[in-house]
Amino acid sequence: MEVSCRKNLFLLYGISFFQGMVFYAPIATLYRQNSGLDIFQISLIESISLVLCVILEFPWGVLADRIGYRKTMIFCTAVFFLSKIIFWQADDFTGFLVERIFLSVAVAGLSGVDTSFLYLSVPDGQFQKACGIYESMGTAGLLFSSLVFTLFLKDNYRGAGFFTVLTYGAAFVLSLFLSRLPGNPSARPEKHRNKPICFRQSLDLLKNFFASRRLLLFLAGTALLLETRQNITVFFNQLQYIRCGLSESAIGILFLLTSVAGLAGAASSAVTRKIGEFALSSACFLFPAFFCFLLSWTENPFLSAVCIIGIQLAVSLFYPLQSRFQNEEIHVSNRASALSLQAVFLECTGAVVSPVYGCLADISLPISFLAASAACLAGYLLFLFWYKKRSAGS
Repeated sequence: MEVSCRKNLFLLYGISFFQGMVFYAPIATLYRQNSGLDIFQISLIESISLVLCVILEFPWGVLADRIGYRKTMIFCTAVFFLSKIIFWQADDFTGFLVERIFLSVAVAGLSGVDTSFLYLSVPDGQFQKACGIYESMGTAGLLFSSLVFTLFLKDNYRGAGFFTVLTYGAAFVLSLFLSRLPGNPSARPEKHRNKPICFRQSLDLLKNFFASRRLLLFLAGTALLLETRQNITVFFNQLQYIRCGLSESAIGILFLLTSVAGLAGAASSAVTRKIGEFALSSACFLFPAFFCFLLSWTENPFLSAVCIIGIQLAVSLFYPLQSRFQNEEIHVSNRASALSLQAVFLECTGAVVSPVYGCLADISLPISFLAASAACLAGYLLFLFWYKKRSAGS
């Protein structure tokens, strides 16, 4: 591995760690409420942010392929840094809305670019391992900041916001030291560069993406699994623990344990080498399906915790492998644009599935868990169709 690529790899790990350190994460909703926002306003801001991310995702990918991944990383980490300064100083609806707009620009810009940068910074066959470490560094940062908040900051909301500004500033500083990559068109000599992607090329990329039924099968199956993990480990877990009669302090401890399970991604490559990519992928779909089924009927707190942590563990193991599959399905030079299209598909699928889970949970939490189990099984069937076609080379 070249020295510059090795340097980039460690810088990316550092950026992920610092951007994972959101000190106000345990009280994100309370922080906004303390500034005068109600739940509707918070939800409205989140909805606007999601729409912006979807709208900006593909254009950002096209721009990143044109100006280069390094410049995109630097710009987006700078915007991320600014968003945290705005968040720290915000005290009304407008302030938090502006913060979320800045954040949406940064998230949409980094989506696909960070993993492309990572993919081009490691030797062949090493991406899954590097991706697992990259994701785990973000989780480690979140755990560290949550622990600091719990032990030291406690009710100091603005202090939590200020420390988050410092860590995102550190991430921006690290991005300035990233080196250009030989695999990125903008890093090659002028006469060897691809022509900047134009409007016609964008349309062709869109056409080819939606014509790739094999890839769409994989993305649809993956979206079902990821959205199940998101809803259960972020939202429904608290409802389930309350259903089991647990206290708020116990729920907080289980939140930390669930977050620790998110570090499992670092072991994804080693597990894949031991049992194979198909066996690991199958387990990462089928175990969550089984755990969701158990959650639909149990009110035992220990079993509930095992199921929820198990879902987090399984999907965390699968994510680096999923990222590797996504990158291997790209056969064009405009890698960031292609990954951005994949991200848009995943986000739109999630936007459809998530409200369904929410509506079912309002009716009955056990029914929503049964639906989640069925979604994981459906996702696995789609994955099987994709894997069969991939193995056959069609």
